[in-house]
Amino acid sequence: MPTHPSPRLPTDIRNPVTRDRITFLASPLSGDGAELRFRCTLPPRGEGAPLHKHDTMTETFAVESGVLEVSLANGRRILLRAGEAIAIPPGTPHGFRNPGDAPVTFLTTADEGEGLETFLRGMYALAAAGETTAAGMPRDPRAIGLLLGYGNLVMVGVPRGLQNALLGLLGWAARLTGTDRRLAHLVRQP
Repeated sequence: MPTHPSPRLPTDIRNPVTRDRITFLASPLSGDGAELRFRCTLPPRGEGAPLHKHDTMTETFAVESGVLEVSLANGRRILLRAGEAIAIPPGTPHGFRNPGDAPVTFLTTADEGEGLETFLRGMYALAAAGETTAAGMPRDPRAIGLLLGYGNLVMVGVPRGLQNALLGLLGWAARLTGTDRRLAHLVRQP
């Protein structure tokens, strides 16, 4: 994905499959600097993100309303309520979900946000195009391979060497078939 700022991208995106929504407050892809800031609302019982980690990025979650469950390594779970926050340092396994019967809204910041923003916009664009499963995962493994790579996302529980090899192979296949160009177009649609 090019790292050059584009014209302003939409500030509000919705995932019609998972029913969550994001409002971008600072968008690296729109030229707002390196830090990504967005407000996310997960519906009741919304799954959020499975256990993963980022090699170099610090991610912060600050709950504005509702309850956010943050999962950490070794099965530890933390419930954050309105006014509470957590900073996740690089290399720390984490995931999140809405355990409640009401929506949860939280503010997220990521100090190296361009890749995460690309991941989020790509996942939502694929969902809007009808190209995901009922769980919101892309049907095309080349797309998920590219997006995981862009987002600096390392899935916990998959050996790192195997994960790197798979992402490399999927990235090669995506470039060979034009999937990377198509995904870049979807991500940068105004």
